[in-house]
Amino acid sequence: MAEYPLQMRDIRFVLFEHLRAQDELGLDRDTLDAFLEAGRGFCEEFLQPINQSGDKTGCRRNPDGTVVTAPGYAQAYAQWREQGFCSMRPPEAMGGQGLPQTLATAVDELVIASCCAFHNYTGLTRACANMLARKASPEQQQVWGTKLTSAEWQGTMCLTESGAGSDVGASRTKAFPIEGDRYRIEGEKVFITSGEHDLTPNVVHIVLARVEGDPEGSKGLSIFIVPKLRLDASGQPTIPNDVFCAGIEEKMGIHGSVTTTMKFGENGGCEGWLIGERRQGIEIMFEIMNEERVVVGQQGQALAASAYGLALLYSKQRHQGSSIAAGKSITPEKVAIIEHPDVRRMLLTVKAQSEAARALLFLTGLLIDREERAEGDERRKLSRRLGILTPLCKAWGSEVGFQACSTAMQVFGGYGYIKEYKVEQLVRDARIACVYEGTNGIQAIDLLFRKVARDNGAGLMELLEEISAFAAAHSGPLASTRATPPGLVEEMAELGRRTGEVVEVATRLGQALGKGDMNGAAMAATPFLLLVGNLVGGWLLLQQALLAEKQLQALGAPAEAQARVTWAKDDEERAFYAAKVETARFYVRQLLPENAWRAAQANPGDKSALAATI
Repeated sequence: MAEYPLQMRDIRFVLFEHLRAQDELGLDRDTLDAFLEAGRGFCEEFLQPINQSGDKTGCRRNPDGTVVTAPGYAQAYAQWREQGFCSMRPPEAMGGQGLPQTLATAVDELVIASCCAFHNYTGLTRACANMLARKASPEQQQVWGTKLTSAEWQGTMCLTESGAGSDVGASRTKAFPIEGDRYRIEGEKVFITSGEHDLTPNVVHIVLARVEGDPEGSKGLSIFIVPKLRLDASGQPTIPNDVFCAGIEEKMGIHGSVTTTMKFGENGGCEGWLIGERRQGIEIMFEIMNEERVVVGQQGQALAASAYGLALLYSKQRHQGSSIAAGKSITPEKVAIIEHPDVRRMLLTVKAQSEAARALLFLTGLLIDREERAEGDERRKLSRRLGILTPLCKAWGSEVGFQACSTAMQVFGGYGYIKEYKVEQLVRDARIACVYEGTNGIQAIDLLFRKVARDNGAGLMELLEEISAFAAAHSGPLASTRATPPGLVEEMAELGRRTGEVVEVATRLGQALGKGDMNGAAMAATPFLLLVGNLVGGWLLLQQALLAEKQLQALGAPAEAQARVTWAKDDEERAFYAAKVETARFYVRQLLPENAWRAAQANPGDKSALAATI
């Protein structure tokens, strides 16, 4: 049995039944499924056995600045390369397979759910390769991009500096022209994921720096390829490039992933190569950041999915207490804790949150694939939609993912706090997703101040109008003509009401921004993001519920609830579809009501936090 139960059935449902990915990705279902099975096999054989041990051992820095990863990581990384997972996304011109983002998203979930720390090495390298494929010169793509595509070398993203943090424009790292696109680099970067390790012979740092004489602020930054080792005349990485790991962080979680402080050019011998034009650094770096923001949101979701699998299994095996239905009577027969109402509430909460986030992430992957093929107005519309969904993926996905892991830990009671039961590590590993790649508060400000405000809310309103039309089509007078199952009409109507609530809040915040009330809007940004994320999650789960109900009717499911429970009890497919309907119903009834108080929080007129003496 797998150490971390992977949610293969729901992954297949989202891909093949909900999103119908096989109809538009140029790959048939059997091909897509073969990748999923290969990913599952790799994760269960190579990653799941090293997740807990890597957490315990962590990474070690030697006095010379080199870093040793936990046992098993090098072998797993070699297999990752050998089996071709590393080259799924980059284009064929750079040695890649050019496969769809939707498929990469599905494989990413399996990897993160099995060993989140390992994914930090692979996902970041892929993001760097994808950026080079779009922004680097042909020569840079062949020299550096092909090595990142094959994962022979590691890629990093070097933005953050001590004291600057998320204020990237305060960067002090300098670049001095040498010749052509070659520059001398001097500076220090902190919190650099995978900055130094023993998995690859070379590390290709993607570094933000300011060319001497260029203006202050983020718009004056440029971006450079800065390798750990420069290449000799034969193209081999043999020349030290004055790049030094000055330390590694001792973190709360993801111990198998090394986080470094990197010094560049301390002895005046560090060289880098400009990507694109001078002062395009932030624009180009966002090519990596936006991809990583979606991946970071998936870290929350995938770890929540693992936590759900562990909690569900434990709740079925752990017998404790009498049935609460017996009242005060203490019966000699102890029941599995899954029979206790509060445990079931917690399990359904974790299930609903992880499945809603999965649907959002897979949908975003599919829209990325569509955008790459689209042109003109269609491409612009997809770009607007992705502009809204990307901060939702990152911030809402990581937030509900962390909440779900914590709730799953509670299912175990005291044993959840014990390392042996695995779930406490998932809680620790998930927490960082709310922080890196731009804290969730920054994502909320990005959503409201940039993605919503820049087109006067047009992109958001397109999304809300789509959700509203869906709810209206399946509730009220239209429900009978759409053959909406009676058991879902009330939930559809609730979705419509909650959509109207988001429209009201968005209008209120737009007015505040129009009046220049930046403080008030910023105070409301985080509740607003969570408000929108919760709504989108309910919309996607109700889409799934309609599909599941259709399958249930085709299978001959009875309409009466208790009869349906009995009918589905001993059949996995019947039980799966029945659970999809009930999960959506639970989400709308138990989790979506959170939006009432989120809407109250998203009030730009309340400046109490600013007025308080603290």
